[in-house]
Amino acid sequence: MKKLSLVLACSLFFLGYALAQRTITGTVSDVGGEPLIGASVLVKGTTVGTVTEVDGSYSINVPSGGTTLVVSYTGFETKEVEIGASDVVDITLSEGLELQEVVVTGLGIKKEKKALGYGVATLSSKEVASRPEADVARILRGKATGVDIVQTSGLSGSGTNILIRGYSSITGDNQPLFVVDGVPFNTSTNTNRGFTTGSATASSRFLDLDPNDIDEISILKGLSATVLYGEAGRNGVILVTTKNGNAGADANKKMEVTVNQSISRSEVANLPDYQNSFGNGFSGNFGWFFSNWGAAFSDTNPGSYGSDFKGVENGVVQITHPYDQAQFRPDFPEFVGVPYPYKAYTGIEDFFQPGVTSNTSLSISKNVGNGTSFSATYSYLSDEGFTPRLDEQRDGGASNFINKHNFGLGAQTKLANNLNVKGTFNFASTDRRTPITGPAFGGDGNGLFAALLFTPRSIDLMNLPYQSPIDGRNVYYRRGGQIQNPRWVLNNSGDLENVQRFFATTQLDYAIGSKFNVMYRLGLDRYTQQNDRQTNRGGVSTPSGVFYTDNFRNNIWDHVLNLTYTQSLGDDLSLDVIAGTNLRRNTYARTTVNSTDQFVFNLFNHSNFTSHNSESYEEFENTIGVYATATVGFKNYLYLNLQGRNDWTSTLEPGNNSLFYPSASLSFVVSDAIPSLQNNAVLNYLKLRIGYGTSAGYPDPYQTRNVLATGTNNFVTPSGRILNTNSVSDRLGNNNLKPELHKELEGGVEARLLRDRIGIDLSLYNKTSNDLIIDLSLDPATGYTQTTVNAAGLTNKGVELGLNLTPVRGKVTWDMTLNYTKNISEVTELYPGVDRIGISGYTTLGNYAIVGEPYGVMYGSPFVKDASGNLVVNNVGTYQSSSTNGIIGDPNPNFQANWINNVSWKGLSFGFQWQYIDKGDIYSSTVQALLARGNTSDTDVDRYIPLIMPGVKSDGSPNDIQTYIGDSFFDAYFGADEGGVFDATTIRLREVSLSYVLPNSVLAKTPFGRIGITLAGENLWYNAPNFPVGINFDPEISSVGVGNGRGFDFRTAPTVKKYGVSLNATF
Repeated sequence: MKKLSLVLACSLFFLGYALAQRTITGTVSDVGGEPLIGASVLVKGTTVGTVTEVDGSYSINVPSGGTTLVVSYTGFETKEVEIGASDVVDITLSEGLELQEVVVTGLGIKKEKKALGYGVATLSSKEVASRPEADVARILRGKATGVDIVQTSGLSGSGTNILIRGYSSITGDNQPLFVVDGVPFNTSTNTNRGFTTGSATASSRFLDLDPNDIDEISILKGLSATVLYGEAGRNGVILVTTKNGNAGADANKKMEVTVNQSISRSEVANLPDYQNSFGNGFSGNFGWFFSNWGAAFSDTNPGSYGSDFKGVENGVVQITHPYDQAQFRPDFPEFVGVPYPYKAYTGIEDFFQPGVTSNTSLSISKNVGNGTSFSATYSYLSDEGFTPRLDEQRDGGASNFINKHNFGLGAQTKLANNLNVKGTFNFASTDRRTPITGPAFGGDGNGLFAALLFTPRSIDLMNLPYQSPIDGRNVYYRRGGQIQNPRWVLNNSGDLENVQRFFATTQLDYAIGSKFNVMYRLGLDRYTQQNDRQTNRGGVSTPSGVFYTDNFRNNIWDHVLNLTYTQSLGDDLSLDVIAGTNLRRNTYARTTVNSTDQFVFNLFNHSNFTSHNSESYEEFENTIGVYATATVGFKNYLYLNLQGRNDWTSTLEPGNNSLFYPSASLSFVVSDAIPSLQNNAVLNYLKLRIGYGTSAGYPDPYQTRNVLATGTNNFVTPSGRILNTNSVSDRLGNNNLKPELHKELEGGVEARLLRDRIGIDLSLYNKTSNDLIIDLSLDPATGYTQTTVNAAGLTNKGVELGLNLTPVRGKVTWDMTLNYTKNISEVTELYPGVDRIGISGYTTLGNYAIVGEPYGVMYGSPFVKDASGNLVVNNVGTYQSSSTNGIIGDPNPNFQANWINNVSWKGLSFGFQWQYIDKGDIYSSTVQALLARGNTSDTDVDRYIPLIMPGVKSDGSPNDIQTYIGDSFFDAYFGADEGGVFDATTIRLREVSLSYVLPNSVLAKTPFGRIGITLAGENLWYNAPNFPVGINFDPEISSVGVGNGRGFDFRTAPTVKKYGVSLNATF
């Protein structure tokens, strides 16, 4: 009976409790009607709450007395809603003012952006993923002010040059430091693929990163931002946080799987408009030359063809077959006596083929709870370029491709109340092949594009045999065999690359009470790389064949130990202090074997070559640094940050190997300091900042002492005794060498207006670099040919302006970004008695450092001009070339501007990016040759009308000498180097994308949390208005490769345009 009474009492209690509650349901959405997933719905005054489902719906039991719901969602204004009588309450949230943004700064330290006295650019995963481009650096083009990114060519996997705020060293490294998940990441381009040893065929090692695995990128541009990285950060720092670097901490407790599949098409972007009226020859007469100044295709006069005339058939002149020559008849008897139609062929246009890129990626993440989470990623990339596939007798595969596998793991957990452990592991395997493109590898003719684009219109490139069926040697139309057939180059030579890389981190964090925290991080970046360059025997430039192999091993061990102290100093003051040490060891090893004189055709093994040369090299570099940073905050609107680092390097002698470089910055949030500006509807945010930073630049190892080369030589004494000897390097060591010293003053303004509809970010900087390290030539009589000295100075001054606008906000939202970058450099000092220093290019044509001039001006042979600037002609009426070299151009752009847009409506978004680069010269031997040889539509004129070149004769009188147009073009563009210099101003449609995300209502009854599809294109249109119309030249290339050179095209590969589709699904 007592049990029955107890049960009855409990039942009545719970019934009463249930009757006292109400169940409220509804949806939470934005002003456009889109459901908000994971919005918080809380009963005011209680701890009762819930979050919305994937369709924005919620259900909550409101206890007795509950009358108000508090609804919040990140990025939206929190809203309180009276429940009323209805049990269904639908809620609409409006976008709120921007939250206090937290950004990643030096050494991975997270800080509120408002507390920073320097500028930081941040890009989310959305801005780098789902793009047709596999190169992370190229995806960043135009996305951040102060960052200048130029590709070396349009070939898949070609190198990419990155500059942040200009050049800071004359001959040293000017590339920024990449830091991936807190660890320095080697992105160097190996110098054996430089301009003088093979040109721009090398890839940059950030190619090993997978764009789909990136969670966030932060770009630190000024020295006040990068000082904690020491001298490694002097050129700026690009911080990459991968999804594994976050270790799934942001994931749901349920396991989340994301799959992304993209496929795109690559096409050559810039072929010339060829003329189809004239064939090869000179002066209006046919000849087997490499120029198009021959007879018109409509010319049926036998005298225009000489002994090669064989008649006219169906209105087409027939001439001697190109291979009906004594040197080819044993190989091709079938062409003897067979006439050849003299007409326009489309061999160049038919040569290029579209490539296909496929990228598949998978990521898995799970937040287990209690501080434990993990993630895993895998991706596979197959990227094929626009050059033709190899012939079946080779292997039928792509002549230019990237095949890449990326695998990553990340995990973190809390081992004890105050100890957290975090780790990542990433592996990348990259295979790449590209045609030989460099003029330096075996001579001009061994580059694929050295002869391709200038093929005479009367040559049937794609149907004429390209190699002998007897011995495989090169065959081409040119009598004497001076020209290498581009198809022979494609199928009988190549540049192959294989990289195996892993990079990993382990991090321990231990909290000591509430104010102290100790962090230790160990990072490793290690990769091995093998490069093979090969050419079969039988070529024009390398008739005996060559096989070069280079094996590289690069390691970075990085240790970081931090002690963090945080203290509130009363109601108005706060203090954050970090002190730590950083130990870094870089090791590099290279083994090279060069073999010549091939025995068996098409077998590339060193044992198949009879002559060999080998060398090996190792270097080790150790850096020990200690640093400290302190931030004092006053009333959350004034922040003073002091930083300093002292490094000891192994590459300098004691007394010069230690350097302290300080930094200071101040941030003043005016809108928080002045009461009348708080909650202002017009001026929402205003911050003034100023920063001063310093850094160093250390030389490469082994510059301070004389070194012994270990290559042995046999020396026979007069008595017949054989001695093994070594040789002393021809470089004289300088034990007084000091670090380069860099200083920068930066100021800026950040503002947001009209409820964040307008955002402004302005930076001004002045950077000086002194004691710059250069190589100095010595008189060989000293026993040495060069040494290293501190003897140069350089300044960079610039303006960076970012403008964010939201012209439309509501159901349709239009976000717009305008950014502007201008940098002015000047060489301020060189070694006494040295008037210029070569940076890149040839000895008589290239980039140079000259006092009083911008860095890297172009130096070569100019045209002769009179005192008024008029061009002077010679006695045959063509322009004179000066016998003295001088400055012929400036490759540095005047400024760069980008206009980025995104228009969204419900799940649909449309984005595009325009880029404008103002001025900056480029020397192009491609354009020179196309015009000088009469290939393009610019030369499709009445060639029989004499031409008088504008200018004056040597006596100063106006030129009145008549010339044949072919001679005028040939001498003008193959004469002085200045004739090949053009203004590279370009406007470009950099990116276009159209994306659609399926609404949650469609996915509610499926296992998918998100499905999105994106159509995207890159470099779909451009216009370089200062080039001749028929050239269609795209100046966004650099034959001098990755490094300090700029503004040179030595017949390199054209650029590429890409378009494709990607599908993203999460479940």
